[in-house]
Amino acid sequence: MSHEDYLGSRRFPGLDGLRALAATMVIFFHFGGPKWGWLSGWVGVYIFFVLSGFLITTLLLREQDRTGRISLSNFYIRRVFRILPPYLVILGGIVAFVVLRGEFHARDFPNALKFYLTFLNEFLPSFTNGTDNFFSGSWTLGIEEKFYLVWPFLLVAIGIGAAKRKFLLVGVAMVTLLALVPLTTGGWILGDSKVAIYRSTIHYFILASGCLLAILLHYRRGYALLKPLTHPLAAIPIVAAFGLLHTNLDTLWNESRQNLLLLVGYTVLTMLLLIVLVSPGPLGWLLGTAPMRFVGERSYSLYLLQGPVHFAVVQAVPGLVVNRTVTALTVFLVGLAIADLIHRWVEKPLIDVGKRLITRKEARREEREAAEQPAEPRVEPSPASARTSVPSAPGR
Repeated sequence: MSHEDYLGSRRFPGLDGLRALAATMVIFFHFGGPKWGWLSGWVGVYIFFVLSGFLITTLLLREQDRTGRISLSNFYIRRVFRILPPYLVILGGIVAFVVLRGEFHARDFPNALKFYLTFLNEFLPSFTNGTDNFFSGSWTLGIEEKFYLVWPFLLVAIGIGAAKRKFLLVGVAMVTLLALVPLTTGGWILGDSKVAIYRSTIHYFILASGCLLAILLHYRRGYALLKPLTHPLAAIPIVAAFGLLHTNLDTLWNESRQNLLLLVGYTVLTMLLLIVLVSPGPLGWLLGTAPMRFVGERSYSLYLLQGPVHFAVVQAVPGLVVNRTVTALTVFLVGLAIADLIHRWVEKPLIDVGKRLITRKEARREEREAAEQPAEPRVEPSPASARTSVPSAPGR
């Protein structure tokens, strides 16, 4: 694939399919029982992290090329209207559910809401007593939202497309980001403790890796380095290596104790997998088919819904209380149906509201800029031009 073809791609359908796979793996790993342990579904969230870093950076860089600037206000309008509506609707539904059941205090919601409403979700596990409040899986949103507060500012501050030194400046910015985030996390420690994993700095490294991939693919010299990986045959070893590590990651995690090294390796292979999926090829086509896109476009809500849907399913069908394939499949189908309703009635309408706000905002900005332009000085015609000009109506 040429660099021009890559820059001309308006959408990467294969990435929707990758989202679908990640969300499905998480659900089957959580609720499918021991038979699905080989899926290592818990690392599906790291696929989401690499995807998020890649996509938001790609959009910002293309905005810079298109308009000559990166609008932080437009970025945060898009993020707010994309992230908050489904998040708050699902959280509100859970709160209403537990209030009606008289379990608001028993499920630790007075304490938990302080974290959920401020996107400090990943810090919650160290303060709870282990009571299931159906929303603990949202810790990944806390990581992403804090990353979004930092990374776009760094892109603007360094003037990503303004100088020949852009690669050096981007590298410095990313190192700065990774140096600052340990101040708000638990550092690079990865152990058996879930608290240590939730707070680990590795999550920000994984998000930043997606940003780095977007930068390399966006600029011609970086793309030239990775272009051989866009060949369809390059997908074979990449997909094989990714699948081999992914399906054995849970075992390696428990036996090798090289947790940090494993996640770094997994992150690199995920970056290579993204190159395969944005390039023409059979895997990108397969993951870009309509059913995969359908699930992928609803994967955000589906991921957040897995906890409350599992509880409701078990209450309705007590026989599903034991995690097995039919339990995971039921949670997936019910969750997907609800996620579809949220996608149609909440997600898409509110995304459109955000787009209209940005359109009106940009129109007002253009009007202000036009009004601030100095008026062109009036040029008096020379005698020669006056003699050859067309007479005005009153002169006739």
